[in-house]
Amino acid sequence: MLRGSNARLVGIVTCAAALGWAVAGARDVPLSPHHGNARVGPDWPDRHGLRGERVAGEMASLDAYERPGFDPEAVHPDVRALYERTSDFEMTLTAAWHRPFRLGARLASCWTSRVEQLNLPEPGGDPKRVTSDLFALSPVGAAADPRDDPRLWIRTTEDGEGVFVAVYASHVADGERVVNVAVPLPGASLATVLRMENHGTGVALTTDCPDGGLYLHTDAGAVRLPASQRFGVAPAGDPDAPAPPDADGIADAAVFADQRIRLCGCPLVTVRYAATRA
Repeated sequence: MLRGSNARLVGIVTCAAALGWAVAGARDVPLSPHHGNARVGPDWPDRHGLRGERVAGEMASLDAYERPGFDPEAVHPDVRALYERTSDFEMTLTAAWHRPFRLGARLASCWTSRVEQLNLPEPGGDPKRVTSDLFALSPVGAAADPRDDPRLWIRTTEDGEGVFVAVYASHVADGERVVNVAVPLPGASLATVLRMENHGTGVALTTDCPDGGLYLHTDAGAVRLPASQRFGVAPAGDPDAPAPPDADGIADAAVFADQRIRLCGCPLVTVRYAATRA
């Protein structure tokens, strides 16, 4: 009896400590207040009055992230163009889901395709080819967002199906400008904060930085999630470029990228991209 009581006490204390870590980790991190509905989709900005003027890229300039450890001048022109003139590119992507998350990913794909958000290929699914539309956030939407220069990036397939809708922005943490991406979900927003680093002639983005991590923002508050993320982005001719997606039609790709997400320390999914000038 005593042993069972001790075990329950340990469980309660552990859960309380984990919740405290999650809440404290999100404190003072500027997060987007723009949440989704039951369906997100490419028209989400219009339904919420968030679409502003058309812009070329997910950011105005890589120069904003210059610091010791990141020299924008060392970045290959094709990689730089992908960030500053994102709409000039089409992307082909594949997703490799890792054990033990494959079954969950297969089930979740029914939901993501209906919501038209985070709509990655299911395990064993075909590659997706997407085009991008980018807009500044409307003045009303930007005024409500605590981050700097928020921009909409809407990715859709050829038939108009929503694949990914996000509000890209940045903020300064400990004197360093970091990328701050918000993905609207039903009743919430999933945020990722990353540092920009040089990697060969390309870039790497990692959550190992001030304020770095993944966060869930709801009307009840925000929590830090036990997850991490890393991007590798390089020109297609770079010997250190990420492996390309296993897909047709990427022979003329200018940039390859991969996105690696871990949950509770375990690999969750690896997404591979090929970016081709449209």
